[in-house]
Amino acid sequence: MDIEPTEPRILDRQTLYEGANWFFWLAILSALNSLIVYFVEIRNTPFAFGVTQWLDGTRGPLTAEGFSPPLHIVGLVGDLIIAAIFAAFGYFAKRRHDAMFIVGIFLYVVDSILSLGLRDFWGFCFHMVGVFFLFRGLLASRHVRENATSY
Repeated sequence: MDIEPTEPRILDRQTLYEGANWFFWLAILSALNSLIVYFVEIRNTPFAFGVTQWLDGTRGPLTAEGFSPPLHIVGLVGDLIIAAIFAAFGYFAKRRHDAMFIVGIFLYVVDSILSLGLRDFWGFCFHMVGVFFLFRGLLASRHVRENATSY
């Protein structure tokens, strides 16, 4: 039985687009989480950004169980603006702006630390998965740029 050598998968444009699409998925999941928290009045899911969890927790009245979900539209609008900013990072990352990838990944890592500070361990784990795929997209973007001959 002979084992044939395999070539490692080369980072390509498809990997770049998949990595940039993670910004869109993160924004969509966070926006859905914010809408669910606002209208159904349940706790945040692991898909929420740490900063939106903080906004949701500090906008409602303090009860015996802690802060309740936001009762003001200001918290929801803030959550949706943050999601739109992450979608903008995805828009520019798809167009191979490495700086947007780097700034977006940095902000998402800071957000993951905030999630950890809010004791949302499942959310922190989801953030780490997101960071992995975002970083993979950044590497693919740099690889495509270095090996580009013509577009």
